[in-house]
Amino acid sequence: MGDKEAKYPKRQKPTNQREEARKVATPTAPATPKRAARPAANAREEVEKWCKTCLDKGVTGLRDEFAREIKRYVPADMQFEAFKVNHPAGRNRYQDVPCQDKGRIILKPPAPCDYIHANYVATPMSDKRFICTQGPLDNTLIDFWHMIIQEETDSIIMLCNVIEKGLLKCAQYWPNDVNTSVKPSDNIEVVNVEQRMMMADDQSIRLCVLKMKWDFGTPQEREVRHYQWIDWPDRGVPVIKGHTPTELLSRVRGTKKPIVVHCSAGIGRTGTIVAIEYTLERLLIGLPTLDMDKLLKEVRDQRPYTIQNDAQYLYIHRVLLNYFIVKYKHEGLRAKDVMEKYDRFVVDYEKATA
Repeated sequence: MGDKEAKYPKRQKPTNQREEARKVATPTAPATPKRAARPAANAREEVEKWCKTCLDKGVTGLRDEFAREIKRYVPADMQFEAFKVNHPAGRNRYQDVPCQDKGRIILKPPAPCDYIHANYVATPMSDKRFICTQGPLDNTLIDFWHMIIQEETDSIIMLCNVIEKGLLKCAQYWPNDVNTSVKPSDNIEVVNVEQRMMMADDQSIRLCVLKMKWDFGTPQEREVRHYQWIDWPDRGVPVIKGHTPTELLSRVRGTKKPIVVHCSAGIGRTGTIVAIEYTLERLLIGLPTLDMDKLLKEVRDQRPYTIQNDAQYLYIHRVLLNYFIVKYKHEGLRAKDVMEKYDRFVVDYEKATA
């Protein structure tokens, strides 16, 4: 186990055998600026335009937009050869949710194989801001933790429960109780050192502070924060309670490492939370963001089939309107006519997502 080949180098030249696969898997990020130190001077203007455009479309307009522009959209020339090759080995949770080759995470030795159902998703802040992945299976637990080690991830967002409506949606890949541990392999151990609700006034998200330990020649360890949203229904949306999604995103925004996000398939709930952050980042650096259908296509180009239905599309808008109008009381959005439209949107949203 002390062999140098078994370590995780920060930068390793790909072998000839993997060179072509790595070229295909390189993510293509949208042509947008990177991390801004503070909101752009025109951010307030872009936020105001975005909110007013959203309210003018209304719930009916947004549902029509999703059905017309996004529902059936898939990336041009999408390829998923690695998905097909690995399917007989049981490494994919769902046969009808392929993992495209472009932007897929390629695991390096000493991982058992180079495949995991996961893709990078770039945002204005980073070319590798998120890793969207399926919920681990019993036989891919070790692959998942190898990915966490390799990508130096320190934040995991889990948007499902292990069992939902009597169906197994995700393997129990982390220790569920404080002072217990799991060993995905002889070389990796994960310890639960602390557990609490993320917010005292909202019982939706459970935070586990995990300590990862691994030894592939040199003993190493890292703290990983595991956020589990426990009441977000499959193919649905959670009840709006305060500002839970934006608060969750604020907790992980400071990391410079890829944030791993998963639900069961890694596209619906996962794509929804990623799209909220994607939109927020664009608005705060002053980028035009009125064409939400195009923005969601950018996300789907990187992780196909994200945002599964119009309820999740509406939820993205509902969360952001709540964030700008209610939480931050954006002064340009406090006019009587705007607030009347917002109140009407809230009522229509509740009916549409009931």
